[in-house]
Amino acid sequence: MKKILGFTLVVAALALFAACSSSSNGPEAVVKKTISAIQKGDYNAFAATYNLSESDQKMLAGMAEEKIAQSLNEKGGIKSYDITETNIDGEKATVKVHYIYKDGSEEDETMNLELVDGEWKQVFAK
Repeated sequence: MKKILGFTLVVAALALFAACSSSSNGPEAVVKKTISAIQKGDYNAFAATYNLSESDQKMLAGMAEEKIAQSLNEKGGIKSYDITETNIDGEKATVKVHYIYKDGSEEDETMNLELVDGEWKQVFAK
């Protein structure tokens, strides 16, 4: 009986982890939303994925439009990307992304997220 209970708890924990990481509000979903916004040039949507005040999000959107758009133009845009690793530790998460750009260059990025009022948000690295 103890083995069955232990196995059931392990399966339940794995199911909860999978639900948190792959749900429409999980860390990976937020990262995909972020990258999609960048690809569309929607820097307001990009900034909305961060845990910042509304005024700071507007400031970030303006800076991102200038810096990210220039960088993407130089590389021809994002050809593809893969989420290579997701780690969730309580209310904090990291998501590693590997980008391939249209000019053939590649880049890895680690995005840090935190759970805020039941939603995963990116943490702005200062």
